[in-house]
Amino acid sequence: MIDIIAGILLLITFIGLIVYCMKGGNLLIGFIFTAIIWCIIGRVPISIVVTKIFEASVENYGKTIAIIVFGAWFGRMLVDTGIASYIIKKTVELAGDKPLITMLLLSVVCALIFTSAFGVGSVMAIGMIVLPIMFSIGIDKKTALGTYMLAVAAGMYLNIAYVNQFFGVFPHAKYNDKYIHFAVIATVVHVVVMIAFILFNYMRAKKTSKVHAWAVSASTEVKEVKPLGWYCMIVPFVPIIMVSLFKWQPVAAFLLGIFLGLLFTHNLVSYKLAVEKVQKTLYDGIADSGLLIGMLYSVNIFQGAAQQVSPILQHVLGGIIPTTPVVILIAFCVLAPLALFRGPLMIWGSGIALVSIFQAMGVFSEQFLFALFLIPPVAIVASSCPTQSWTMWGLSYAKLEPKQYIKTNLPWAWSILIIVELIAFAMIGH
Repeated sequence: MIDIIAGILLLITFIGLIVYCMKGGNLLIGFIFTAIIWCIIGRVPISIVVTKIFEASVENYGKTIAIIVFGAWFGRMLVDTGIASYIIKKTVELAGDKPLITMLLLSVVCALIFTSAFGVGSVMAIGMIVLPIMFSIGIDKKTALGTYMLAVAAGMYLNIAYVNQFFGVFPHAKYNDKYIHFAVIATVVHVVVMIAFILFNYMRAKKTSKVHAWAVSASTEVKEVKPLGWYCMIVPFVPIIMVSLFKWQPVAAFLLGIFLGLLFTHNLVSYKLAVEKVQKTLYDGIADSGLLIGMLYSVNIFQGAAQQVSPILQHVLGGIIPTTPVVILIAFCVLAPLALFRGPLMIWGSGIALVSIFQAMGVFSEQFLFALFLIPPVAIVASSCPTQSWTMWGLSYAKLEPKQYIKTNLPWAWSILIIVELIAFAMIGH
């Protein structure tokens, strides 16, 4: 009887966490507070709370945090050295004065850049280059912003720093050949849908005479501090090549990319310049990822608490939640919008509680849960949710209403989720 009462209280607080997250509450505070409440309800001994939930869970996430920091540092290096703007400039020059070709090429290039670049600062900095170009060639703001966010999201399946965040929750999942094979296919699917999004919105705007083939004006041209060589274009892909083909560890791969980026852009010609650039890019990269790291620490603390109360949850929910993977997969596809606003299908939101409940049941394999929860943050949240940090910046920059953004992007994001979830289930969910 005591366990039933405790289980009901746990579920009530879980619902409260969902509501709190969907209303835009601070995730770090929400997760830590709920973890404490769950420990009290579950009568977890104080020694376990101190040593395992608040200490070991954070310590064990050290490797992932290191990869996130180096990924954000690498992203800042691409921006601050002018490599990102150089690649974008060459893309615009290649497209000429054709708005549709320019938009398609820019979007694909951005997707490729974000297979390695990581961090909200990198997304914002590159966005401040790409979006004015799209605006200047007559692309309406909702299409331009929607396309850019889809492009950013498309790179995440392969992005080492992003994917490693999941390994703290699913420790047996690996960034191996099997995963890379899936990620390449998922990226292609995402890009294909993004291209369809561009064509659909461009043709619809053209019918209403809202698109004009303007050349990129001088004021919006991509400027670079110093001329760069063509070989700089390979730098964004150095980390993923070293990890996937040469089996390097992520930190070493990012360091090689950072070194080559600084070398190719003439930032190593003097000791003083090298030190200044290294310090600035590292500082900015850490600043970009600081809040994310805090949130991820709180997620691990909450998961540690959930593991301690898992027997209670399993006792209460064992006969309620379906135990057939296909049924859960269908539910995720049908209810995909519940990932919006940090809802129960968004693992980096209230969804971490749902993950903990599934893990507590002991029915579903870790690989299945990894495949299931990997997709909504990319396909739905990064592609169509206004609460994503860089999307909030983009909405402000483009002066676009969140409702209009959701209306424009969600149907396409939803279709991406369904396709990629099915692929993930078939390729890495077993």
